[in-house]
Amino acid sequence: MRTVDFRRVPRKHDPVPVQATPTTPVRVLVVDDEHYFQDVVRELIDATSGFECVGAACSGGEGIDQADRLRPDMVLMDVRMPGIGGMEAARRLNARGNPAIVVLVSADEGLSEVPRGEEAAVVPKRKLCRSLLRTLWDERGATPVAARA
Repeated sequence: MRTVDFRRVPRKHDPVPVQATPTTPVRVLVVDDEHYFQDVVRELIDATSGFECVGAACSGGEGIDQADRLRPDMVLMDVRMPGIGGMEAARRLNARGNPAIVVLVSADEGLSEVPRGEEAAVVPKRKLCRSLLRTLWDERGATPVAARA
């Protein structure tokens, strides 16, 4: 399994980050076609200090629309969904200039590679926990959108 560098590559259209404050939560969008998993992830986010779930979507297309509307800091997105899958949705978000950190989640333990040039991490669903959520955020060096000037 290859190690993925979670640091975010700045893009010319990104807002200039400012220092995050303890009152600025990391806003997370959950995109998964399984409602049960959405509920589990919402509970995980709610139990993680400094994070809040701002919405959920059931498909890649709906996730793109929600991300454009809600402007989350992080998107937890299933890799395999009917219609537009997570990898394609991540590509489209990146192409639209959406600054959210995309974390692809998958039930397939063997899926650990992101196509070259993508700014996403791949995490097995069963390993998603509060400490990993925090690590993914901290290692990317990101600042919540709400704290950006």
